Amino acid sequence: MNHEELLEIIKNQYPFDVLTEEQLQYIISGAKFTTFDKGEFLFHEDETVEEMDIYFLVSGLAKNILHRSSGKQFSLRFYYPGDLVGLMIMLTSGEMTFSVRAMEKCGVFRFQKSLFFDVMSKNNNFSKIVFDSIGERMKTLYDEIKNKSSQDEDENITLFKTKVQALMDSPVFINSENTILAAAEKMQNEDTYGLVVVDSDNQMKGVLTQREVIQYITQPKVSEKVKDWMEPKPFWIRDESFAYEALSFFKHEDAEFVPVVRNDKVVGVLTSTSFLNIQDSNYLDLSYKIQAAMSTSDLVQLAAVKNATFHQFIQDLLQQDSFAYDICEVISNYNDHLHRKIIALTEKEMRQAGFGSPPIDYCFIVMGSQGRSEQSFHTDQDNGIILDDYKHLENKKNIEGYFQVFTEKLNSKLVEIGLPECTGGIMAKEPKWKRSFSEWKAAIDEWLHEIDAQEVQNFTMFYDFRPIFGDYSLAEDIRNYLSERAKKSLSMQQLLRKDALRFRLPVGPLGRVNIKPKTKSFNIKKSGLMQLVNMIRIHSVKYGVKEVNTVKRLQALKTSQAFHPRDVENAKTALHILLSFRLQQNLQELTEGKALSNEINLTLLSKEDRRKLKEAIQIAHKMQQVMEISFNRNRVV
Repeated sequence: MNHEELLEIIKNQYPFDVLTEEQLQYIISGAKFTTFDKGEFLFHEDETVEEMDIYFLVSGLAKNILHRSSGKQFSLRFYYPGDLVGLMIMLTSGEMTFSVRAMEKCGVFRFQKSLFFDVMSKNNNFSKIVFDSIGERMKTLYDEIKNKSSQDEDENITLFKTKVQALMDSPVFINSENTILAAAEKMQNEDTYGLVVVDSDNQMKGVLTQREVIQYITQPKVSEKVKDWMEPKPFWIRDESFAYEALSFFKHEDAEFVPVVRNDKVVGVLTSTSFLNIQDSNYLDLSYKIQAAMSTSDLVQLAAVKNATFHQFIQDLLQQDSFAYDICEVISNYNDHLHRKIIALTEKEMRQAGFGSPPIDYCFIVMGSQGRSEQSFHTDQDNGIILDDYKHLENKKNIEGYFQVFTEKLNSKLVEIGLPECTGGIMAKEPKWKRSFSEWKAAIDEWLHEIDAQEVQNFTMFYDFRPIFGDYSLAEDIRNYLSERAKKSLSMQQLLRKDALRFRLPVGPLGRVNIKPKTKSFNIKKSGLMQLVNMIRIHSVKYGVKEVNTVKRLQALKTSQAFHPRDVENAKTALHILLSFRLQQNLQELTEGKALSNEINLTLLSKEDRRKLKEAIQIAHKMQQVMEISFNRNRVV
């Protein structure tokens, strides 16, 4: 397409129709026409403003892409023929950055930004139209960002397991008939932000904070009584509530001072600074350090297996009687943060080495216990990568070369921070675990049809994948395809049952659990956890459950009435017990400087602990018995 054709296209299009013939000729004089195939970036968020120009979309469809701090990328708008692309980035001097990717083959004219802005400076109507459209677009983007962000607000809810009573400060009371001056003096003497206002019977009537005192000083003094200036209907919370419930008052209701009530009596108060004392502040501090890290070496001492502060945080959660599967989710979340930072550092290193930004979209996935969010400290790498389809692109060899170097660097950096390579080779750098979107779908079909022992293991590992960085839509589409195909594959389900039954639990023919102290050690993973997780996964495959976490799978199975509520609670109890033992063992090994393992020393278990262990194994055994009945029923002789 030449300049004359471009002129014919844009001269009657808004906002170019307000330009003079001379201005039109000038603005297109430096324009270049180019095409982008599906999946290619028109420009990438890592490009500088100096490298960019203004793009005019002639044909095709494109979308913008932003990244959350969680590593998940999302889109806020699409671009259609006739749209100008890149203006917001230019007009914010690069403060707002995002990528734009072709959703189908696109034809664009690239205007030189200097010529474009020169015309804007000379044509007020054109300039006003452009700025007005940018203003509307900015507002729309802001609203969308708020909406998208709110969808992730529960991301860290498992961290807030501390009760309000552990955070509250002692309350300071004042009678409603006292003066504001007396209240101010009491605030100063007690060094408190607010007071709980009570009547003669010590019943709460409201609260008075420094805000109301300032209002008294700056407004006509109609009355000097506390009762006339207090907040009569304050937000309050019960002392047995969790911290995240109280936090919502400060976050969503602009509360500054919240009384804590027990049996209708005020027993404490919360302010925004109360949450600095939450034990999760240690976790949040570590998370901040991960985010601020400038190199892999900065992350080494922050690694889950090496950081004493993190070990103490997990120990505290255990002592608070938190569910072990929730604690394992905290460990998994922490490792997710480390992975995301490593990925970002690797992308940066690739740019510095001259490879540029990722040439196509991708999604980094984790599998195994990290995929299920059930990690302990004894773990290795189980990861892979889904690449957007690229075989149709002319630079496919360069794309393959980029991601080979990228994944090798990435897996190597993960080793540096204490995550050893998978002995089975389940890592993103390996061809089997680094595939395009279409290749992953083909691999799933192969696993379900060309079935052997190795394919069953590959399927089992992959079924527990979870995306942690990049274009999550790639992973979501693969998850939908995998779940639907596996649900229909009765032969695969039968092979999964057969494979699961190979690993028997230490239970005798009469149902007696055989754990004798003289055996000294007991492998908690091979003799309990693995069987429990396998059984629940197989049921999830059968019923098309798309959840990955074992507890969430149980909840989904209960909702679909595939599991009785009693069986769900029993399975959760067994999972909690087994994971608790593994966490305690790992923390002890870390303290003593021993190698991490899944072996617990039976001689050190109390009578109550042995009872709990037997209970968990018995629950897993019953599930295995049910699975064996199902296997025999579906057996082909």
